Amino acid sequence: MDADRDRRAWVGCVAAIAAASLLAGASGPASAAGDHGPLTCLDGYVWRQATPRDHVCVTPEVRAQTAQDNRLAPSRASATSTTFGPDLCAPGHVWRDAVPGDHVCVTPATWQQVHDDNLTAGARRNALRVKIGRDAATGTYRVHADAINIGVARVGLFRPGQTTPARSWPVIARRSARGPGGELSFDTRLPVCTTHPNAIVRVRDPSSLRWSSSRTIATGCTSA
Repeated sequence: MDADRDRRAWVGCVAAIAAASLLAGASGPASAAGDHGPLTCLDGYVWRQATPRDHVCVTPEVRAQTAQDNRLAPSRASATSTTFGPDLCAPGHVWRDAVPGDHVCVTPATWQQVHDDNLTAGARRNALRVKIGRDAATGTYRVHADAINIGVARVGLFRPGQTTPARSWPVIARRSARGPGGELSFDTRLPVCTTHPNAIVRVRDPSSLRWSSSRTIATGCTSA
């Protein structure tokens, strides 16, 4: 009896683990975790997925509401004549218009939320915008980055054709006062040269671990 009870307990445990794994796998695409290039969301945001191709970054709460609206869509369709089209909404509802052709019926308040999220979509992406300037005090290259996740980023100096940085520095990206995500400013102490560009600067995100696009600089000269 004890052996049979142990066997049943073991089977139940395996089933629970399998169910948890299935749920975790189902939630993976919705979270948009990891690196998805230009479509990567900043930490704290996920793809809305009003449709499978909807990659607007929103809060998890808005994504859950979007999924709920998709489930409720049949009950919000008009029950009257479809003379003016097959996608008419019941009174009190309008087309969501999250993406072109999105005729899921939602409340006007939800439509406004969708409209606002579409307008702010770009600011919520892990765009890794990088600018290189000259530090006025030292005359050396200063790296600025925003649309980056908060944490310990990395500023890398690459030689042309190399995928591994010849030199890199850990730099803390702090919360931005201008919008979602973080920003950083770092003085490389590398003198600004007047020769032809011979090196590349890139910034690695703390969370997605994606490197930014390249910014070319000229290095190797001595400071004045």
